[in-house]
Amino acid sequence: MKTITIKTFATGIVATVLLFASCKKGDDGPVGSNGTNGKDGVIPTSTNGFIKGNVSGTREDGTSFNEAFNYQNYWGGSSGTLDSNTVTSYDFQISRGGADILSPNNAHITVNTTTKTASSGNITLNDFSFTKSLGTNKKFEFTLNNSPVATITGLVYNTSTGLFTGNFSFTVLGMQNSTGNTATISGSFEATITQIYNFTINPGKIKNMAGTKGQLII
Repeated sequence: MKTITIKTFATGIVATVLLFASCKKGDDGPVGSNGTNGKDGVIPTSTNGFIKGNVSGTREDGTSFNEAFNYQNYWGGSSGTLDSNTVTSYDFQISRGGADILSPNNAHITVNTTTKTASSGNITLNDFSFTKSLGTNKKFEFTLNNSPVATITGLVYNTSTGLFTGNFSFTVLGMQNSTGNTATISGSFEATITQIYNFTINPGKIKNMAGTKGQLII
């Protein structure tokens, strides 16, 4: 058997190191062409119906105001939704905003009825804001501190087309809005509604499941 001495082994290591050290890095190749641009990460603006009307009252400085609003845009999801709370409670939800998704102007309403086609019920103004420029470095902002509730009549829901319409009028107490004074928000709404079906149940069991959120009731 041939024996490798430490000297021979060391010489081999040195030779290997010199070999790698003498290798020269090649030149970089040409720059490749640019790839295809990706799609802009923008949520598309949709329009269907409206929440419009007037907001009136007195500003904090004592100046009266009466301003018109017409919110038509929404982003993502449905134009409006209908869901059941129980066999005698239905919620219609509609949200609309201003010119773009970053606009501070918006309105969100919930209409609660005892049947899908009821002509009256209760309406909640879950969110509402109105902003208007008053000149250079000045603007008027009206916002809610909580959600006023009012009765509503004249509701019309077409179960075939999904079109839902109605008129509303809210008396907003001073403690409920940013002006500190009583205000009125009145107007109308229109939207094509998407009904939500979460699961199917046996009609014979509806009575025992009346508290189930989102049950399918036809």
